[in-house]
Amino acid sequence: MRGIRAVSLVLLSVTLLFGCAQILGFEDDQLAPSTGGSSNGDAGSGSSGAPRSNGGEAAEPGAGTSGRDPDGVGNGAGGDGNPVTGPDTGAGGAANPSECSAPEDCPGQDSECATRTCTDGVCGFDYEKAGKVLADQTANDCKRATCDGHGAIVDEPDDSDLADGGNVCMVDSCKDGTPTHDPAPPTTSCGSKNQFECDGQGACAGCTKSSDCGLDNLCATYTCTGNTCQNNFVPSGQGNLANTAGDCKKNVCDGMGSPVAIADDSDLPEDNNPCTKNVCSNGAPSHPNESATKSCGTYSTCNGSGSCVCSDPAANACPRLGAQCGTVTNGCGQSVSCANTCSGVDTCNGGGVPNACGCTPKAFNCGGLQCAGTISDGCGHTKDCSASCQSVCPDNCQTKICMPSGGSGSCYCSDCNG
Repeated sequence: MRGIRAVSLVLLSVTLLFGCAQILGFEDDQLAPSTGGSSNGDAGSGSSGAPRSNGGEAAEPGAGTSGRDPDGVGNGAGGDGNPVTGPDTGAGGAANPSECSAPEDCPGQDSECATRTCTDGVCGFDYEKAGKVLADQTANDCKRATCDGHGAIVDEPDDSDLADGGNVCMVDSCKDGTPTHDPAPPTTSCGSKNQFECDGQGACAGCTKSSDCGLDNLCATYTCTGNTCQNNFVPSGQGNLANTAGDCKKNVCDGMGSPVAIADDSDLPEDNNPCTKNVCSNGAPSHPNESATKSCGTYSTCNGSGSCVCSDPAANACPRLGAQCGTVTNGCGQSVSCANTCSGVDTCNGGGVPNACGCTPKAFNCGGLQCAGTISDGCGHTKDCSASCQSVCPDNCQTKICMPSGGSGSCYCSDCNG
């Protein structure tokens, strides 16, 4: 009997528990008992198990109280409600190739609100805090450019940045970031030399010719119509103005009759150095170094510090060019002296071949050896001068013979007696 009562009390308690849970808005699965995390990194014991952690991915927060997955490989005994990270070495994890060696290797452009970073070979951005006021501002637009804390540029109202329409007969101001223009009092001076007064309707009255109103320029033209000055200004950001190439800026009209320089990040500064990059960032030029793997010539590479260094050393230049001696120029424009391997009768540049060993023969000249002896050209070739008797006697000499003289000989005319 007591056993039946005990079972009844247990059933009554369970019924009351689920009834209260329904009233409080709990789901049925939130009341299901937890059995703890699996070896695959399921969230731990508690009222709500978290999804499984694969490899180096973090376990989702859970409501349980048992252990974390500290190494991020999915072998924890259950989640404790804290995200878990770890090396990407578990099931499904794979090492990613390095994206960069320096921030300049990463895609995108730096700005006043976001700067590229390279951390452990992974590209990212370092964001400026929200509200930072940019150095590059558009003047007189009743706004202030700032950072939003996530790398973007946003405009905030700035009623101190007074709008200027370029018309002295209109009072320009800002209201909640919006430009306003109201007619100036009739006593306000106007004209090219302040020789007239405003008419109280926003116009300068009293002119007789256009030059009374102002001098034309590339951003403004002035006319006098019905004794009233009319201004025609080139719209802001436009205008055919001269520019300096490579200064990251562009000269345009400000919409109020005057030129102004604005940032132009397409106007890249060229430093003619293949080992640096040409970069504009919000109108500021810079030349960050190229990586050490970039080629800067057929036999040259960058050194990562902005210099081009030779990759064709002297030891390679002479054999590559087939030079046996003399001086050659390697692939980097450097002069290299080659070891002289010439021997015997060969000399450097011999035979008229530059940087090669060879022999340059001398001309055969029997000279005083007209009747006997052998001569050499210096390169191993000889000539017998025995048959080269050249008479020194009169032309009517019929018989020429060699007469010994000092081991050689000379030509002698036998039929010449004197």
